[in-house]
Amino acid sequence: MSDTEPGLRTKAPLGGRFWAFWSASLASNTSDGVAMIAVPWLASSLTANPLLVTAVATAGRLPWLLALPAGALVDRVPRFTLMVCANAARALLWTLLAVAVVTGWISVPLLALFAFCFGALEVCHDTAAETTVPTLVPRPELERANGHLRSASLIAQEFGGRPIGGFLLAVGLFAPFVVNIAALLVSVGALSWVRARVPGTPGAQGQGRGPRGLFRDVAEGVRAVWEQPLLRLVTGIAIVVNASYATALSTQVLFVRDTLGLGSVGFGLLMAFAAVGGLAGSQSVAWLRRTLPAGTLPTVCLGMVGAVYLVVAAVPTVPVVAAGYFLASGLVIGYSVSLVSVRQRITPDRVLGRVNAAMNTVSWGVSAVGMALGGALVAALVPWSGQSDALRAPYALIGTVSVLVVLFLGRRLTRLVRTHDGPGLRC
Repeated sequence: MSDTEPGLRTKAPLGGRFWAFWSASLASNTSDGVAMIAVPWLASSLTANPLLVTAVATAGRLPWLLALPAGALVDRVPRFTLMVCANAARALLWTLLAVAVVTGWISVPLLALFAFCFGALEVCHDTAAETTVPTLVPRPELERANGHLRSASLIAQEFGGRPIGGFLLAVGLFAPFVVNIAALLVSVGALSWVRARVPGTPGAQGQGRGPRGLFRDVAEGVRAVWEQPLLRLVTGIAIVVNASYATALSTQVLFVRDTLGLGSVGFGLLMAFAAVGGLAGSQSVAWLRRTLPAGTLPTVCLGMVGAVYLVVAAVPTVPVVAAGYFLASGLVIGYSVSLVSVRQRITPDRVLGRVNAAMNTVSWGVSAVGMALGGALVAALVPWSGQSDALRAPYALIGTVSVLVVLFLGRRLTRLVRTHDGPGLRC
């Protein structure tokens, strides 16, 4: 496709429906960011046992391993209705939790149950949201739309929700509840406005298919991934790349403290560099797709991530790591947004929810395994190299795995992206 073609030069407006949806996402993610601070803090006020505090956090993440049934639900019911109901239920959960805190009924098991239910509703909402985007914008603009949505998530959680959550806890334990309920109600209102203006009922196809079993629906979604060559390859890459990437997440705090010699303030600043890099990456995906040769964006991003982390492992100084976190975060989001957009374009709408859920299940599942492997890897190397150097190993692993994937599978990935998401779908 030549650069003179209008699809690569002009930008179709995303429209009021999309921006209302974006506003709903911003409000919902603000609530998620506040919850990331408020729930662990509340748990720590109930018990000093680190295992119990960890159990509460784990309970909130477990539903992502059960995302496949949520994907089947997304393909069975109207998606906007599901999102409205999920966020309304989350607001109700916060209200009930506030009552439990005020009345003194709150306990660690009750908080863990809250975290699990809240997480399950989050899985339903986020899977439906990812599946709904193609109904709101022209398909050639999916990179722009998904980039804006990822920016909203970063702004709300990293720059908004978490700092707001910390400030609110300083005001009083009850304050985060009020803000969370308000944010979720704003999201419900914006989603209801969009729902009233979207023709048809996306996701309702499953209602007329009769009493098909949940297992059969889930199996159809998994089969849709397996039978599509590009999705099958991307899933295989995700298993090895996400697992290696997660090895650094589990030991990141120790790397910053023991290898770089930074305290909590330095750690926060490094995370800010990563967040700003992610924001820049999410806003650059559409431009990069238009600029780079067709089909090469995911491969280029993955290869550059590998190079960046190899440099971080080799030269673990504060300036290098800060720059590395900035670049790597932007490149990881560029890789993710580009492939999510392709997936949304090439997957039939009737199974898109289940396909998205299957991919998310793989990502979260292998990340959990990778985090465990990261701790084991560092522990095994400490007797040989010392703590400081052992903590560099996960970054070397990420870099090596990413580069090897590009060397052995990069050409095939580029070819499949070009074949299945080629010029006919780009403009």
